[in-house]
Amino acid sequence: MLARRMTTEDLHARALEELLRGDTAGAITDLKDHLERHPDDSAAWLALGTAYTVIAHTVQAADALSTAVDLDGSLVDARLAYARALTALGKHDESAFQLLQAAKIDPGDARVLTALGIAFYEKRLYEKAASWLQKAVDSSGADARAHFALGLAHEARHDTSAAIVSYREAVRLDPTNIDARKTLADALAGVGEHEAAIAELEAVLTRAPSDEQAARNREVLARALTEMQSQRLLGKTLQDIERSALVQSGGLAFKERWSDADDTETSRYAAPMVELRATKERGGALVRLMLLITNPARAAREEDDRFGVTVIGADREKRPADFGTGATLTFLRESLGCPMTTASSVYALLLAAPEGGAVEWADISLAFATTTAPDRPEEQRHGLVVRLR
Repeated sequence: MLARRMTTEDLHARALEELLRGDTAGAITDLKDHLERHPDDSAAWLALGTAYTVIAHTVQAADALSTAVDLDGSLVDARLAYARALTALGKHDESAFQLLQAAKIDPGDARVLTALGIAFYEKRLYEKAASWLQKAVDSSGADARAHFALGLAHEARHDTSAAIVSYREAVRLDPTNIDARKTLADALAGVGEHEAAIAELEAVLTRAPSDEQAARNREVLARALTEMQSQRLLGKTLQDIERSALVQSGGLAFKERWSDADDTETSRYAAPMVELRATKERGGALVRLMLLITNPARAAREEDDRFGVTVIGADREKRPADFGTGATLTFLRESLGCPMTTASSVYALLLAAPEGGAVEWADISLAFATTTAPDRPEEQRHGLVVRLR
């Protein structure tokens, strides 16, 4: 009995099976045979382009995928694969066009949204990148890669707090993602979260014990953490408070001292527009500091001419901060024992926290709080509190 001659449908089906088995060469041969008889089969052109992509024949892959798109422009998978091939060929504008068309066909496809965000990131259009990647992570199909890419876009936009949130989600979704963990460690170290950064690097070394760079970074951060803790005001004495830049440059003077219900003792220092309350254990070290800007409107108007704090304006030029900002960042720098850039980043994290929420930084908790004026108990004042956890 003669064997049945294979039909084009048989060839197509066998090619797909070969692709699944990893027999790319066999799949390409069968797909070519099939397409000689059915050159208008867009799905077969997509499969052929996919096979060429697997063996890194990018030009042939792009040609096959271009044909698939020309035959059926509604195939999201074809446009996405074609865009990736165009990116590999350095044709970034053409790739972005294909992705935009795919996004119109299926606005919720996380793969397309992620690829669009990455495409704009590569073109250094970071605002657009963040916008598309945010759409990707908001969709139900978002994966760790989308969150990681969004973190990179946020960091490129100098929004470190948002970047950290995205990196952490990427790690949660894929704990084996070493690149995400190392990048998260770098971002955490940049805002002074040395303990959390060390934990991420230790997780990296658990999975990649031969990663020498991660090991070196862990040792550097461990030394920096020890140095930082030795310099901060928390854990020190009232004498250290009185020698601090906040008190000396700000012209704060001791006003009064009282005992608290929890067996601690609080000292109050004040100057026009600013007040500091330092709480210590009886006969012990400082455990809580609170900064109050007592005249916020005036402090926001007046230029800082005491603490030497500068900020970068919208025009990227450095200029003196207002008094309130200068006092707040000086307070954080000395309370935490960190560089001014870290104090600024920590303050940004606190401003971004939900109302009433706290920020945990090393073994310190930071939060906004409300208290009363000592001479007018009915008058509420708002301040910033840092305390040992």
